Amino acid sequence: MARSHRDDTERLSRIFQTQREIAAAGNDLAEMTRIVLDRSRSITGAEGAMLCLVDGDELVTRDAVGIAEKGHRRRPLATSVAKHAIETGQPLLIEDCENDHRLNREMQRAVGDTSLICVPLFQGPRVVGVVNVMNRDTAKRLTEEDRQTLEMLSVVLSAAVSHVAEYEARRAEIEALSRFNALFDGASIGIVRSDTEGDVVDLNPAVEEMLGYTAGEMVGVSFRNFMHQDDLEESIARFDQMMAGDCNTYQFERRYHRKDGKIIWGQTTAVLERDADGNPRFVHSMIENITERKLAEQALVRQSELNQHQALHDALTGLANRTLFNERIEQAIREAERESSQVAVLVMDLDNFKEVNDSLGHHAGDVLLAELGSRVGHAVRAVDTVARLGGDEFGILLRKTDGREEAIPAIERICQAVERPVTVQGLPLSVEASIGVAIYPDDGRDVETLLQRADVAMYGAKEGNSSYVFYDEAFDHRDPTRVMLVGELRRAIEERELVLFYQPKARVGSGEIESVEALLRWQHPERGLIYPDAFIPLAQQTGLIVPLTLRVIEEALAQARQFLDRGMHLPIAVNLSTRNLLDPQFPNQVEELLGRWNVDAGMLRFELTESTMIADPVRTRDVIERLSALGIELSIDDFGTGYSSLAYLTRLPVSEIKIDRSFVMDMASSEDSATIVRSIIDLGGNLGLTVVAEGVETQEIWDELDALGCPIAQGYHLSRPIPPDALVEWLAARGFPGCSEEQAA
Repeated sequence: MARSHRDDTERLSRIFQTQREIAAAGNDLAEMTRIVLDRSRSITGAEGAMLCLVDGDELVTRDAVGIAEKGHRRRPLATSVAKHAIETGQPLLIEDCENDHRLNREMQRAVGDTSLICVPLFQGPRVVGVVNVMNRDTAKRLTEEDRQTLEMLSVVLSAAVSHVAEYEARRAEIEALSRFNALFDGASIGIVRSDTEGDVVDLNPAVEEMLGYTAGEMVGVSFRNFMHQDDLEESIARFDQMMAGDCNTYQFERRYHRKDGKIIWGQTTAVLERDADGNPRFVHSMIENITERKLAEQALVRQSELNQHQALHDALTGLANRTLFNERIEQAIREAERESSQVAVLVMDLDNFKEVNDSLGHHAGDVLLAELGSRVGHAVRAVDTVARLGGDEFGILLRKTDGREEAIPAIERICQAVERPVTVQGLPLSVEASIGVAIYPDDGRDVETLLQRADVAMYGAKEGNSSYVFYDEAFDHRDPTRVMLVGELRRAIEERELVLFYQPKARVGSGEIESVEALLRWQHPERGLIYPDAFIPLAQQTGLIVPLTLRVIEEALAQARQFLDRGMHLPIAVNLSTRNLLDPQFPNQVEELLGRWNVDAGMLRFELTESTMIADPVRTRDVIERLSALGIELSIDDFGTGYSSLAYLTRLPVSEIKIDRSFVMDMASSEDSATIVRSIIDLGGNLGLTVVAEGVETQEIWDELDALGCPIAQGYHLSRPIPPDALVEWLAARGFPGCSEEQAA
């Protein structure tokens, strides 16, 4: 039987009530746990419920009510139904517990449940626990409706259980710190007394603990026997100086051998004790164990070296990144100038690599890229450089190459290395590459020109279905609408031929302008205004999408600064590409641009497509979270055309979803499209997300969106994308705050 609107409203009301009760519970963990279990039961009508926290590879029952009280307190996660729910990231419905292999048999027999729903609870990407609700009565089995209700409730439950887990973790941390302080405060520095020959006379228990020897094993033995061989020479010299009367005290760090063979670091302060005649009698050595500090220092050095390496190398393949590749080309050019030699710059792009990702997944694609990067590295000389420029694009630098003839054998070795099948997931995969080659100084005398012309040649290889192609000036004239655009686009970025048009977004109910979206155009000096469909795909293929996007962001921030100077508060949204979200330096670059233009991060918004975010979820999530931490609002563009799920959305710092224009434009003629639009509006509201409808072209659609409660709309019915001056005039005519018609004029 279909659920009524009244049922949905009642359940949603109870979920909101649960959220309020949990918030009111504050730090009363027992009350919060009771609310979680009682509401999970009452909302679904279940006979029992239990809350379990994840502890390593085990589940620990925090509390249980009803029939769930008979369950076991601690059990392996691997044999629990929770394992399967966590893997899916969504509540899991078991309608026949007696025969479902995913359940822990021992647990099921103890509880006697016939149906069950397991709800995984997350704190960001990390699972913290699960809530299970169950019924024994076969006439009252839990249903898909109950599962969907708990999926809505899971966001509230996750927040509550995360609070419980954090509180217990803090309590454990405080207890551990207290124990550590007690041990530390009770410990004393090791003290050794030696005679004038350096033999041990006596020592305190701290030294026994530090070195693992008993006092009986050390007394009468030269303390030098316990020192590291590499420190002996300096230790003996310092001791002899003290015995000669040159000093009364000295301090240095040295290593000691423990009885178990381990080496520790000690900071040693030696003080001379003299007899009544002023002659040396004993040396008191106070030793502080600084092993942890020394290890931390060594770790910091290693981390610093690692950070420096990571800043210049690709994390996946270990190859040089674009920054280091450019530096190496610059060095090679200077060397070639001195020696009157030549340099070959190669840009290599894998053909049909996307099919590997689409068919086998991104992990398989990563394995393939890493293997091919290693092969190419072995195909060239040690003095050459192989770099991953991004995605499936590689750069190769061949130093001291005597023109094309000498470069060809190396290029053919690279092709052969790439074309050998790579076994991934038990399958032999064969890929081919398109390589463009530019030679210094014939094809260019600087890094930018050489890379640009290698890009053009690579595109020529793709067009001609060739493994590799050397740059030729004819490429610049062969296809004026495509190949020439590649060569000109880099110049256009630098010379500011790229301009932004702005399309307003308005609140549906009031018509109030909420923000604008920046849409790119290329004002070509010869071809006139070029729309992004003609050059954005080429920018993505050649890697120019990265500097292009940064230029767009800078232009948008410059415009935002002008708006603010006029007293206009009008946030600007900019579209990002996959390459931006895979670039760990991108958030730093955005932060620098915000500071340069003195614009608050709240004035800038980024729109990401669903396909962009799932290109590499781990790496893109890191960049997305860093952008959000800057204060930039993030929006999912073209929502409904990709693969976003409720669980995935709740784990990302997204504040807005934009309904794809294809659904909005067909609302009046397609019931399916209207249903999708209505569902997305409801979904956004339940998740606390702002919903924007794109592609609104008629008053009829506008009115229907208003009736559905859609907050914001965008489209030709409101305004086409227009230049900034025209936008100001348009806003002035509508009485936008801070923008009078006199100012616009």
